[in-house]
Amino acid sequence: MRNLKRLVIVFSLVFLLVGCNDQKIIETLGLMSVMCFDKATDSVEGNMLVTSTFPSITEESNRKETTIDTIAFSKKDAERKLAAKTEQEIVNGQIRSLIFSEDFAADGINQIIHSVERDQEIGSQVKVVISEGEASAILEAIPTESTGNYVDKMLRKESDQFNIPYLDIHYFSRDMHDDGIEPVAPLVGIEDGEVVVKGAALFRDDRYVGKLTIQESKLLLLMRGKVKKSDLVIKIPQETGYRTLYFTYNHSKAETKVKKKGTEIEQVDIHVSMVGSLLEDTGTKMNGNSSTDNNEVQKLIDGYLSNEAVRLIEILKEKKADSLGIKGYVRNSLTYQEWKKIKEEDLFQKIPINVTFSVILQNKGMLE
Repeated sequence: MRNLKRLVIVFSLVFLLVGCNDQKIIETLGLMSVMCFDKATDSVEGNMLVTSTFPSITEESNRKETTIDTIAFSKKDAERKLAAKTEQEIVNGQIRSLIFSEDFAADGINQIIHSVERDQEIGSQVKVVISEGEASAILEAIPTESTGNYVDKMLRKESDQFNIPYLDIHYFSRDMHDDGIEPVAPLVGIEDGEVVVKGAALFRDDRYVGKLTIQESKLLLLMRGKVKKSDLVIKIPQETGYRTLYFTYNHSKAETKVKKKGTEIEQVDIHVSMVGSLLEDTGTKMNGNSSTDNNEVQKLIDGYLSNEAVRLIEILKEKKADSLGIKGYVRNSLTYQEWKKIKEEDLFQKIPINVTFSVILQNKGMLE
């Protein structure tokens, strides 16, 4: 028994010493939570301005988070130069977001994506984000001492509500290398000094080519596949002003079919079915739930969404950004040899795409 007590005391002392040692190690680390990439012009030091933040854990420091930047030729070169600007050892294993300015991303981000994927220290939950204006300005506008967590939680919230596409770096890379679809990414910006999610960023290969609003991003997600739950504000033009419908849906499903004659692609049809509730209608008094009222509203929503889908497809074709994966559906409807014969750069622009909607109103919210 006496020997057992001695062993317990020895192990306790060991754990205490290890704990103290770990604490000292943590205090020497600069855990990067986000990296921002802007273009650097007229510099012999590199072509990218890289800005990062990491918490300062030392008791001697009054700052709870440190922001540093450097000019470099690559991500690894930037990490080396950032490390030289602080007394802490820079560690990138806690990075949650890579934020690229529009100007930077327009030249292509393939080099950065590949560098991150090859880095075994970085986790798989890193998100690719595009910023309107300078990416480093996003860090300055975040009202918190943990910018990486703030951006990560904001994007997760918006993607959980199906306002923007959820896209970690591996999904982005997969779509970037797939010849049947182009990647998309969340788009953020600054309004009135605050960081806001603006919509979705469109890509062609690894180059940023355009953007969608939140409403357009929601429509893109509906046309891409299942959406568990979200909402739409629908404005129907009238003689005076607009009739506004607030439609919330808890189920949607998209079916995409390729119509072809032999190997000739005649048309791609996308049909989206939605089930939900009408919570607000400025054009009528919501004091009943007759089938006539429902049919009228359902047709209004169907027509509005169909028209918006036509406009969205025009945007995608203009930007040559097949974010819907139309080429993938065409490819899957053909044999490998047939696909290789018709595959061409502007195939997406040439294919007629027809989108229809079928909306079912379950009730009128709490008035039911």
